[in-house]
Amino acid sequence: MTEPIPPATSPHTPVTKRRWLARRGVIALLALPLLAVTAVGAVLLATHHTAIPKLSPSPSGSGGTGTAAAVTCERPRVREPFVGIAINPAIGPHVLTFEHATGAHIGIVEFYNPFDKPFQRWEAAQAVKAGALPLVQLNPRHESLARIAAGTFDAQIRRYAAAVRDFHCEIVLSFGHEMNGWWYSWGLPWTKPATYIAAWRHIHDVFAAQHVTNVIWAWDPTHQYHGSAHGKKASFASRWYPGNRYVDWIGIDGYLGRGQTFAGIFGPQLKDIREVAKGKQIFLGETGVAGGPSQGWQIADLFGALTKYHLTGLVWFDLNRKQPWRIEARPAALVAFRKAIAKLPPVG
Repeated sequence: MTEPIPPATSPHTPVTKRRWLARRGVIALLALPLLAVTAVGAVLLATHHTAIPKLSPSPSGSGGTGTAAAVTCERPRVREPFVGIAINPAIGPHVLTFEHATGAHIGIVEFYNPFDKPFQRWEAAQAVKAGALPLVQLNPRHESLARIAAGTFDAQIRRYAAAVRDFHCEIVLSFGHEMNGWWYSWGLPWTKPATYIAAWRHIHDVFAAQHVTNVIWAWDPTHQYHGSAHGKKASFASRWYPGNRYVDWIGIDGYLGRGQTFAGIFGPQLKDIREVAKGKQIFLGETGVAGGPSQGWQIADLFGALTKYHLTGLVWFDLNRKQPWRIEARPAALVAFRKAIAKLPPVG
């Protein structure tokens, strides 16, 4: 972020300062404000600024530190198919490292925001400064979706909505991703599809009532539609769809294990989603390829599917969770990734 401009220092040494001020105190008092303005103006001109940046503290619980300067809110020119990354702070350095290693131009930066915490303005500002759209995964880990739908948390939602509105820059917002899986409390068996849909629509309506116009609503189910754990089962995403009126984009989360193909992992769920969400932009909201001898052709298969299945992009999960998904330390995967990036159309 833009660093605060340091105060101008006096050119006088401690030895002569008292004598000089005694003789020319009045002149000094008149001259100092002019000198300060001149010094600040010189710094602003040298750094191509036309105004002193407004600084605001990182909100409590945002995961950021320090201060975040006001950002320019011109929407990034995100090509299609775009490449994004899911990361944790510090976002700015991670984006630069990823772009340098892969040759990608990052169009979306995804990060995770607990429902009971304030809007992570600091992280969103870093994404915007990097030239990307922030994609915020708002996850209700400790809240009942029935209570959300009933309005219990409306004051909290209004504060969050107001913070997003006052951020001014456009963001992508997703609520309760992978709801059709069995691993989160906002999915079965703890939460029924009708309850999830009611909660999503209620949050959407609260944002509308707060006149928030800078949000792209992204609904992000998992590719899983079968399989289970301890009697809990995944389901087709269409059961959880809030409706075209409440959704702008659709992201599907899924990863390729050793030897798996895009068609085998994403095909059935993609077909199901397109039957209920006709005309919506669909992308891979979270994805990656596991290490192994097949990772090279799998990465090529993943990128090739963007065109074959008319998807608008993918978000690479560049965090080491359960498996080492970060690509920067995997030479063979990095070579395949760079080759796939090179085949994408240039940024306009």
